Amino acid sequence: MAARPPVRRNRAARLARAAAFVGGLYVVATGHVGSNNVFFSGEAGPYPVSVVIRPPEVIPGLAEISVRVPGDGVDRVTVRPVRWDAAPEGGAPPPDVAVPVTGDPELYAAELWLMTVGAYRVEVAVEGSRGAGEVSVPVTSVMLGVLDLPPGLGWVLFALAMLLAAGVVAITGAAVRESQVPAGETAGPRQLRRARIAMVATALGVAGILYLGNQWWEAVDRDIRSGIFERLAVEGAIVRDRGTAALEIAITDPAWRGRGWTPLVPDHGKLMHLFVVGAPGMDAFAHLHPVPVDSSTFRVAWPDLPPGEYRIYGDIVQESGFAQTVVDTITVDEAAIALPVAGDIPVAGDAPPGMSAGLRRDADDSDWTGTPVAVAGPRSEAPLADGSTLEWQGDRELRVDEETLLAFRVWNPDGKPVELEPYMGMLSHAAITRDDGAVFVHLHPAGTISMGSLSVLAPDGSGMRRSGRDAPTGVVEFPFAFPQPGEYTIWVQVKREGRVLTGAFQATVLD
Repeated sequence: MAARPPVRRNRAARLARAAAFVGGLYVVATGHVGSNNVFFSGEAGPYPVSVVIRPPEVIPGLAEISVRVPGDGVDRVTVRPVRWDAAPEGGAPPPDVAVPVTGDPELYAAELWLMTVGAYRVEVAVEGSRGAGEVSVPVTSVMLGVLDLPPGLGWVLFALAMLLAAGVVAITGAAVRESQVPAGETAGPRQLRRARIAMVATALGVAGILYLGNQWWEAVDRDIRSGIFERLAVEGAIVRDRGTAALEIAITDPAWRGRGWTPLVPDHGKLMHLFVVGAPGMDAFAHLHPVPVDSSTFRVAWPDLPPGEYRIYGDIVQESGFAQTVVDTITVDEAAIALPVAGDIPVAGDAPPGMSAGLRRDADDSDWTGTPVAVAGPRSEAPLADGSTLEWQGDRELRVDEETLLAFRVWNPDGKPVELEPYMGMLSHAAITRDDGAVFVHLHPAGTISMGSLSVLAPDGSGMRRSGRDAPTGVVEFPFAFPQPGEYTIWVQVKREGRVLTGAFQATVLD
């Protein structure tokens, strides 16, 4: 086999470790599970940029922004958050200047306030010797929790409140008892009795105020906690659709049901990207595109996967640009899929008699079975279905919250790099999951952003004239940082000669 040249690329700088959140908690950002950081690679006019956004866990809160602009001649970098429904003029705050990071002349940092829950775009503007350019990065702002008062501080404040209440009662009693007593004389029984009555009345009044204050506080707390993001509830099942085995995803959440319409926008031309992952062995995988059969139900022909337990992750984008991933687990028995499956269903064209039009196999649907290749040794290669191979060319030591560039190259059997075709508007797609299901991310060469969100929040597609960074022939790259330690499986999908090919790797992420 011919010698293979190494990938030529600039290694992304290691970013500071972000504050850890509760391990295993499902969170959302642009339709992910277990990771709310946003990674973007594209162009701001004449400037290539890499942007990392770490949204706050509490809203309002500060989002941490890192912008890398390779090369010289950069004079100024600014960032600005714009809500999806902001007025065209005057509907957003003025931009903040990103400060150069000491020791790294290409890296700029800033913090932005995200004041409300919803879909935002962060406008990144660069000025310098090459002119000026701007790019918009979609961000989903959600409240992941509230910051509870530390127990020790709570008891201190409670003690101070009781001391203040006791002081108010004592002062009231002293004022009533002593206010009408001549100087040099002591209070008599009448004054003492009146003071006691006043103190009891004051104590009851203070207790009432404290009670009402506590009720108000609890009402505010309930209102705030009601804004904590909860993923849409769904139920997945294998059903029969006119003699065909189908996977059905029903959105059962009360917040969704009852609608007579589907408030979704296409992402890469699809209303839902559904990923089916075999658990716990990671030995089966499918990337499917269900179609709606009503306002809350999606259906797709079951792919050519064996019986077993599967986790399902469905990426959707709402009309506001708000993206999220719905999740469920299903168990598929042999009897349920002993019907025609995706490989038996024609692609495109009119549905044949007796078959639901919604179950026509999408040309971009794909499935894979096998054993992921461990990322170890000097070379790791995953076989592809057409005889070519997918080589891992990224870092072999992966650590939590360290920015990395996941790089892969497709080779022909003769050792020559493969020319790849666009796959749903991108050179490649990748799906990453921690093997226990606590993390799932759908990646593109442009990063973790949703193209559906971008189409809503930045209709001009600013910064998306290319799919990620320029790369050698056959090479695909994905900017990312793993949010939690553990064992991960990474599926990389490319298209060649009209065929979707999938390779899988398994990697260990260290703390």
